[in-house]
Amino acid sequence: MFSEIAPGVFSAEHQVAEGKNALVFGRRGALAIVGGTYEKEGQAMADFIRNKGYPVDRLALTHGHGDHVLGAKPLAAGEVYAHAKTPALIRRHAVSWAERQGKDLEELIGELAMPTITYSQELCIDLGDLSVRFFPTPGHSEDGVSAYIKEHKLLIGGDAVVTGIVPAIGDGDSRVLEASLRTLAEMEIEVLLPGHGPVVYGAGQVRGWIEWEANYLAAARARVRALLDEGLGGDELLDGVSFDELVQGRLAAEKHGMHKRHCATVQVILAEEQRGEN
Repeated sequence: MFSEIAPGVFSAEHQVAEGKNALVFGRRGALAIVGGTYEKEGQAMADFIRNKGYPVDRLALTHGHGDHVLGAKPLAAGEVYAHAKTPALIRRHAVSWAERQGKDLEELIGELAMPTITYSQELCIDLGDLSVRFFPTPGHSEDGVSAYIKEHKLLIGGDAVVTGIVPAIGDGDSRVLEASLRTLAEMEIEVLLPGHGPVVYGAGQVRGWIEWEANYLAAARARVRALLDEGLGGDELLDGVSFDELVQGRLAAEKHGMHKRHCATVQVILAEEQRGEN
């Protein structure tokens, strides 16, 4: 479950679509970054930290979606860092989480790793020999952030960057996500830990993957716009935005329901384009 991807930096797998959490260890302490969907995932991370002789007292969230928040409570014994928009996003999603679990809304919120420290621009956590800089990369969600460890030129992408699934727009915006990806592609990154999917090594490989994601969104939008201009809509339009053409063999259609994920992204882009017409 745990793999050291750079000195002092570990990936921690969670069950949703090759999900990746992170653990960072420095001379001054440890930092957990997101906690997965299930409490056992967050508990395994907490145990891993304690087994290395560190207290479990720092957790950072990359955004407020369930597959990164619902399992994080065992990691929330100290400070919980997140973007300023994350608490409200968690509360909005908590309505459906409470319904599914048959719990009172406030009871469920009390069980979550709610942020204790928020920021709107950047946050730097100094662990001594390693520093972790969090900065906004919205688009997948309005509160999305990524983290950069300059000592290793390592990016923890959150769900702004995914390598095991097509780019997803949860409650964000595809143009905003594309802009975030274009910015990330210009950074000096030699190790990429995505929100979902395999770790990528090598500056060229990392940049190539991030640029492909941005280009995928741009190509999907251009195709949707062209089909709308032809007067197409519904299933006919969705069929016209070819999975094979846009994905270019990078991802298997049958894995993680990839074709369905592709259609969901196209539908979001379609809705954005239709709103732009009104």
